[in-house]
Amino acid sequence: MFHQTIQSFVLLSRVVEQTADSVVLTDTHGVIQYVNPAFESTSGYTRDEALGNTPRILKSGLHDAEFYRQMWARLEKGTPFKGMVINRRKTGELFWAQQTITSIRDESGHLTHFVSVSQDITEIRKKQEQEFQLQLARDVQQRFYAPAPALSGFDIGGSAHPADETGGDYFDFISMTDGTLVIVVADAKGHGFGSALVMALTRAYVRCFAAMQLELDEILSRVNQMLLKDLEHGHFVTLFLARTNPHDRTLSYASAGHVPGFVFSDSGDVKSTLDSTGPPLGLFSGSEFSLHPAIALDAGEIAVFLTDGVTESTTPNGHQFGVQRVLDYVQRHHCESASNIADGIYLAARAFVQGDPQDDDITSVIIKANRSS
Repeated sequence: MFHQTIQSFVLLSRVVEQTADSVVLTDTHGVIQYVNPAFESTSGYTRDEALGNTPRILKSGLHDAEFYRQMWARLEKGTPFKGMVINRRKTGELFWAQQTITSIRDESGHLTHFVSVSQDITEIRKKQEQEFQLQLARDVQQRFYAPAPALSGFDIGGSAHPADETGGDYFDFISMTDGTLVIVVADAKGHGFGSALVMALTRAYVRCFAAMQLELDEILSRVNQMLLKDLEHGHFVTLFLARTNPHDRTLSYASAGHVPGFVFSDSGDVKSTLDSTGPPLGLFSGSEFSLHPAIALDAGEIAVFLTDGVTESTTPNGHQFGVQRVLDYVQRHHCESASNIADGIYLAARAFVQGDPQDDDITSVIIKANRSS
């Protein structure tokens, strides 16, 4: 029996010494009498530095007096304290700990020690916070992708697929007081949370200046000046603005460094290529943008606006989807609805890369002139 007791003590000692959780034993005055190796690793304090000290060496200063009052009230009643505590390492770095403190009593019930067992959950907390922020950003961003409005004489569809939880692409439809519709397709450099914030900012600027009834090239100039103040050096946004007029069935546009758009004839051939009319936004204070003359959209004709995530979708061996495959797809499917063409371009690009992870946001907007008003 004595031998078994010794073995149990030895095993218990190994458990405490080798567990990944920090273990601290103090007397009733809070003076540290034992710490395990995990405590040393987590806190940065050696055993010699901790012994004879108190757990106040970990105090972060972020918990108020009431927090500690409630903790000690529980311990004095013999109830374990369980909770998340923000501690400070020897280096000064803060860390989150999931901590349990238990009162230790002898055979007669007298309090003799306190033992604290805690787990460093800093990385878990960071991940949870990041996931929360990403989900919040994604929820906000998804509200931007509203269904296309009805516009007399036109069929309109849009498709946006971020590479991450959030993306740097966006499209928008802005109904103007004169009955025209402004279509926006933009791409902030990169993708992910940071680009999504830039995208939200850009969208707000575009809508603000469009509400002032400015011409498309002037909207680009104003947005450029605002983004110059907001973006870090080297960051930029490409932005395509088009205005569709249902009265004379025309399309005018201005483009800030954006990938070309295309107008297809009723037969499916390319009628016009909509090249950039100025540099990307957020790079140069003296940037100038021009407005392209209006293009007639006859019955059955299609305007296609993209981001480079479509054309730059790349196979494992380095081949890109490219512009020609987009043109071929639209030509084959030009009789389908605008929404089906927009979704189909995305699916075709994803099928082309043979299941490789999507490495950029993919967005397309399709405007079809109906055969009958």
